[in-house]
Amino acid sequence: MRPATKETAYRFLELAPFGDIVLMEDESPYGTAIATYVIVKYARETGIPVYIDDVLDSLSLVSKHLKFLGIEEDFSDVSVIKTGGIENVGNIIERLPVESEPIMYITRHREITREILSRGRHINIVLGMERRFAFLGNRREFYLFVTYLKELLGNRNRKAFYILNRNIIPGIKFNPLPELEEIASTVVEIRIKDGVHVVVPRKALFVEIIGKEFAGKLEEIMRW
Repeated sequence: MRPATKETAYRFLELAPFGDIVLMEDESPYGTAIATYVIVKYARETGIPVYIDDVLDSLSLVSKHLKFLGIEEDFSDVSVIKTGGIENVGNIIERLPVESEPIMYITRHREITREILSRGRHINIVLGMERRFAFLGNRREFYLFVTYLKELLGNRNRKAFYILNRNIIPGIKFNPLPELEEIASTVVEIRIKDGVHVVVPRKALFVEIIGKEFAGKLEEIMRW
């Protein structure tokens, strides 16, 4: 395993081009929280604005997990599109009901996304997408969402990181992973191995990193 230093992590985030969708499949206890923290920290240090899609209080859970790890983070400088949920974290700029008709949800989400991206380049972190898929009642609704995600791929003002809890996927009626893995230009797994968090690229624009393991210790990441 190779050490996942700050320089290595930032280099990976830098190499992902705008227009890219990076799918991060998390199987670890705190991988989603750590990944969100690192991406937001990178964006701040490079001056790139961030907006987060927060489904059913996923961002609140991230904030609480970070606190458990000794990192105080309220995301107050991050714009948030909040879908469902009741816990307010970050600068909430739009609220969307999780139970709304898919076409209505997509139409409003498209409007607010276009408004954000009209102001220039942004990093987009999507948290809890697997929970949004769980609310879809049939295959037609499922493919409405898949088609919308394909529409977003290639937008040169957006670099997106979809962070999914892979352990929730088996309980969802329509498994989104095969479609998401096809859409995304980069796919990585986050898992625990030998007591440390390990990131493994499975699909990437740069083939030399595919299958390599990058390990990061929590205590070191907290000092970045």
